[in-house]
Amino acid sequence: MSSILVVDDERGIRALCSDVLERAGHEVEAVDCAAGALAATARRRFDLILCDINLPDQDGVSLLPRLLVGEQPPAVLLITAYPSIDTAVRGMKLGARDYIGKPFSPDELRLVVRRALDEDELRRAHGELTKRLAYGSMIGEAPAMQQLRATIDKVAGSDATVLITGESGTGKELVARALHFAGRRASRAFMPVNCGALVGTLLDSELFGHVRGAFTGADTAKRGLFLAADGGTLFLDEIGELPLDLQPKLLRALQDGEVKPVGGTAAIRVDARVIAATNRALEEGIKSATFREDLYYRLAVITIEVPPLRNRPGDIPLLARHFSEQAALRAERGRPHITDAALAYLAAQAWPGNVRELENTIERAVILAAGDVLDVADVQGPRPAAVATGLTTFTGDHVPTLDELERTHILRVLELCEHQKTKAAAMLGINRTTLWKKLRQYGIEGA
Repeated sequence: MSSILVVDDERGIRALCSDVLERAGHEVEAVDCAAGALAATARRRFDLILCDINLPDQDGVSLLPRLLVGEQPPAVLLITAYPSIDTAVRGMKLGARDYIGKPFSPDELRLVVRRALDEDELRRAHGELTKRLAYGSMIGEAPAMQQLRATIDKVAGSDATVLITGESGTGKELVARALHFAGRRASRAFMPVNCGALVGTLLDSELFGHVRGAFTGADTAKRGLFLAADGGTLFLDEIGELPLDLQPKLLRALQDGEVKPVGGTAAIRVDARVIAATNRALEEGIKSATFREDLYYRLAVITIEVPPLRNRPGDIPLLARHFSEQAALRAERGRPHITDAALAYLAAQAWPGNVRELENTIERAVILAAGDVLDVADVQGPRPAAVATGLTTFTGDHVPTLDELERTHILRVLELCEHQKTKAAAMLGINRTTLWKKLRQYGIEGA
């Protein structure tokens, strides 16, 4: 049953609407003027308001802003005589859902009301769906996580650029996805790109596209991610790794809403919201002249910091249970039970790799566990101290060079991190681009 307010100075219209809508199962209140409507909406919330345009004390269109208030404003349908349909259309531009022209039949009234209420129901269902998509993987009830979700709620509806900061593994891409799916662009594309994984012309082409023949190997033209994200969101992860020579091009795209493909001469208009993320202090990059100050301020219109896992240890049991269930589904195993002792052990760890490290630990435990119970021994995993074993133990007369020691250390850290290069870079204290360079230097790209 929906609550409906009828606002009309004609007694016959009020009586008709009340009779028809009450017979349809709705709760109806009727008033004869704008003042009565405002008094009624101050007392309670209505799902739908039928409002005549020509009221004795105020016209219905100018009344709209005072009716369309609250987090869930009512659907407003305007009642109009045919000569004032233009006014009704103007009212729809101001937020009215639809209009119905006098004289109208009971069937017409039921149809227009049912259509408006059905649209609202679909909107609410869509809102719940997008919220689940937005926050589904953002597990945690710590105050820092509640504040993070509240900030996303405030920012999601804006098109302003956002800079997400936080340590590696905290879930910055999850925040970017939440901003996308909780906003008006949720039905359009979310396009992520790691600025540290590609260099030079490849990254330029990935972002902005290229024309045929722009460089060796460019046999066909390519749309860049800016164009692929048109109407949606472009997520620039590890923005601190963006080469200095590409930064002016990105700045221009943000300022002008235009991109120019590699090798092209004409700019292309594009509407993509840009969200960037970094685990580096970009202010330090500005000081060292590796990151443009004007680009920083253009990206950081709104800044969101993602808390490290050590600052919300109370969330670790929630995360551990969630990750264990997900890992069990992937491994096609029964739902595991994590003992209280194992949860206490996990909550006491520092987790320098943050949520990603915890997720990897739980997945490894689920795969290797003998049964469906995970105890302390299952979640302990390999000890980091083992990485250093043998680095200073020499055999025979050979003393390893620094390069040999570094290569061995990188290989062992990669093994410890199960060859997840982002996590390995964080554990080594270097950025991902530097790690890629060292892998190429030591001939271990495929590690």
